[in-house]
This record gives sequence, C-alpha cells and structure tokens, in this order.
Amino acid sequence: MPRRVTTILPSTATIGSLMLGVLAIMVLSDDKFLLAALLITLGSILDVLDGQLAARLGAISDIGKELDSLADVVTFGVAPTILLYHLLLIVGVATHIAILASLMFVLAGAYRLARFNTLPSDRQAYFKGMPIPMACILLISGSFWQHWVINVWWTAIIATVSYLMISTFPYPKSKHLLTCPPQVWVGVVTAALACWLLAGWEAIPFGLLLLYALSGPARCLYFLARPRLSQG
Repeated sequence: MPRRVTTILPSTATIGSLMLGVLAIMVLSDDKFLLAALLITLGSILDVLDGQLAARLGAISDIGKELDSLADVVTFGVAPTILLYHLLLIVGVATHIAILASLMFVLAGAYRLARFNTLPSDRQAYFKGMPIPMACILLISGSFWQHWVINVWWTAIIATVSYLMISTFPYPKSKHLLTCPPQVWVGVVTAALACWLLAGWEAIPFGLLLLYALSGPARCLYFLARPRLSQG
C-alpha cells in the first residue's frame, strides 16, 4: 500500500469521529437525544479503528496523536456533556447540579487526554485511567437502558466515572482484551446472559462496560493483595 495512503487512513478515521461528534452536538439542539447517542457511539468505533490502523500500517505520528486527542475531547467530552446535561434536566435535576455534573465529566476527560499525550508511547502498556470513549459510552448506555431512572443520584455515577478517568488505575487496551484466556471470555458471556435475563438485552452494553470500569480498581487491588496472599 502506498505510503501516502497508509498515512491518510488513520487520520481519515479520526476526522470521521470528530465530524460525528460535531453532528451529535448539532442534533442535540433539536432534542434528538437518541440520534446524538448513536452518532457518539459510531464515533467510538472510528476511534478504535484509527488506532488500529495507525499501529498496523506503521503510521503512528505526533500530529496523529494530537489530532486524535482533539477529536476525542469533542466527540467523547463536549458532545456527551451536552447530552448528559439535557437528560439530567429532563428528569428534574436542578440546573446548577446538572451543570456541575456535566462540567465534571468534560474537565476530567480533557485532563485525562492531556495526561495521555505527555506519557511515552507504549502500545504494550495498560491505559492509565479509564479511556474517555469507554467512560462516555458507559454513561450513555446507562442513560438509555430502558429509560433508566436517572435522577439526582445519577450525578454520583457521573462523578465516579469522571474520577476513574483521572485515576491511575490500569485499564486494558483492545489488544489485551483479545488475548484474554478463555475463562475470562466465559465470564463475560455469562455476565452478558445474566444482564439479558434479568433486565433485557438493552442492559448488556451497560453491564459489560460496567465490568470494564470495575476492572481497573479490581486489578489494582489484586496486585496490592497478591504479596499477602502468597505469604499466607
């Protein structure tokens, strides 16, 4: 494949993700919340794709990294912040609380992206803090799961997810997930089936993303407790 094409492909996916984020913001002005959520979700797929393309085609560059972060802060920071703000207002959350909760998410996401750009590039290492696309889709899937009962307590969930983004908990990348042992995948499938049986298929995305959110603290606690367990 020509070098010029291999350089352009990852950036094309990044720009596509950015455009979807901007479109999501645009449709929110017409209260098209579900469409905005779908556009953001499609943007997350392109975000995964641009990283995979860059790695497989050997097209990783500084400008690509910066462009990816700029796209992420719009598609997974600003767009979901506006969406969450409107959803909180719809269910009766006070305006000032909705504003604070929404701003908390976008500020944490922006800080996480800035921190990511300062770290040395190591595709083998785990993410430091929960990736903003996963945090974004977690909140969106929870918001739309069977018209979930979002109320003032949902702001606590937003605050928790915001903290996970700026935390130092280790989170696996897609390549780590693909190399998980069969036992892990059996557990994931079991969790998905449990969500389906207990709350319907709509709960599956939220349930699986919740497992991912908990994997960071769980992995950290495991490594802290392992020396004691080995001594015992």
